[in-house]
Amino acid sequence: MNRNLTALIITILFITTMAGCIGTDNNSLPALMEPAIEGEESNYTLSHQFNNFAPMGVGNTTQVVLNETNISIWMDINISAGFHQPIFWEQGSVNFSILDENETVLWSNESSEGQDNFTFIISDNFSHTGNLTLRTLADGSDNATDEQVADWYVIRVKLWCEWEA
Repeated sequence: MNRNLTALIITILFITTMAGCIGTDNNSLPALMEPAIEGEESNYTLSHQFNNFAPMGVGNTTQVVLNETNISIWMDINISAGFHQPIFWEQGSVNFSILDENETVLWSNESSEGQDNFTFIISDNFSHTGNLTLRTLADGSDNATDEQVADWYVIRVKLWCEWEA
């Protein structure tokens, strides 16, 4: 009799333990929703070739309008420049800056020769809000009496933005 009671208790425990598993469908459990991430790539090219004998300065600002808030921004920047050393004045250069809402300088670089590549992260945690300004300031010249190419620069910017949809 003692054996039958033990077998009955074990059977009841087994059935009650399995009762939670019977009839549950793993597909019917609510799935955890991850936020959908959307992104957009923009490309900008800024360039100038000087055609003046005496030193001259040029400037350019490009507004990057970002219509989202709380975004992440990555930038790839390629700066190519050729500024010769004139006899009578200093060698020219190009200064490229990224500004936040046209006020705070987030990144800046000055170059006179060669090619430079940079990767710059403005925000990678969905915390940036506001627009950007790409600012170029350069000074250079071209001496038509020598065989050197006039001063020049080309700046290529690839901007990648992501935001939660």
